[in-house]
Amino acid sequence: MSITDMEYNEASKSLQISMKLFADDLEFVLEKEQNVKVFLGTEKEHEKADDFIKSYLNTHFFIEQSKGSLPLTYVGKEIDKDYTWIYIEVKNFKVKVETLLTNSMLIDYFKDQTNKVNYKKGDEVNSFTLYNQNISKEF
Repeated sequence: MSITDMEYNEASKSLQISMKLFADDLEFVLEKEQNVKVFLGTEKEHEKADDFIKSYLNTHFFIEQSKGSLPLTYVGKEIDKDYTWIYIEVKNFKVKVETLLTNSMLIDYFKDQTNKVNYKKGDEVNSFTLYNQNISKEF
């Protein structure tokens, strides 16, 4: 299971996103996709590891509003023994516009993968779970 927390920042008018994934699952997927050893979070980490993550994000994580897909700004990652946190920002996010989230992270390699999402706007939290048969949700 992955957990994605999305919070609207009123001051910057942006959607700030943090995604928590099992480090070994993400590393496995990146190595399959890129056909190289990645060694996430080690001194041997591949010099293009961030590029690999960005590329994977851009094919498995989308936020769409009325004018199509919104550009994701990759902020960075943090890795510890068990988890990888990926940080993303969507600038100029429109809160009052219907939004479609597609999150198929890791699903192509792990059919039982679930991706829990928490969207916070002010004091309101909307949570939902995406999985193999249902990778998108409007909110």
